[in-house]
Amino acid sequence: MFSNSLNRSLCGENAPALSDDELVAMSVRELNQHLRGLTKEDVVRLKQRRRTLKNRGYAASCRIKRVTQKEELERQKTELQLEVDKLARENASMRLELDALRAKYEALQCFARTVTRGPLSPGKVATTSVITIVNQAIYKAFAKLSI
Repeated sequence: MFSNSLNRSLCGENAPALSDDELVAMSVRELNQHLRGLTKEDVVRLKQRRRTLKNRGYAASCRIKRVTQKEELERQKTELQLEVDKLARENASMRLELDALRAKYEALQCFARTVTRGPLSPGKVATTSVITIVNQAIYKAFAKLSI
């Protein structure tokens, strides 16, 4: 930061001293009015000082923006990871259900082939045998998944 004596020497003895905040905040028109009557060397130094201070401000705001963006991206990543995990669980559940349905279908196909060959007693098919066949097929399907 500029010390008052250095600032006063840059602005001339009679000119009011400018703080860093004032130097950065003033418009170009105000700065040019303030610089009237100063030596070319002093004008260059003050303008360079203003540019340095403004660049510091821009760099600080860029750092803040970068950190904010990083935090937002990390939040989105966490959110998406939770969604992926949820979908993976749903997928696994649906696969189990599909395997059970396949097993039922195969059991019913097997039973249908048995029925078309002809029942053991004419005119009557035992419903308990259908349930047993389907339950055995489901049990086998879940046993395969457990292995």
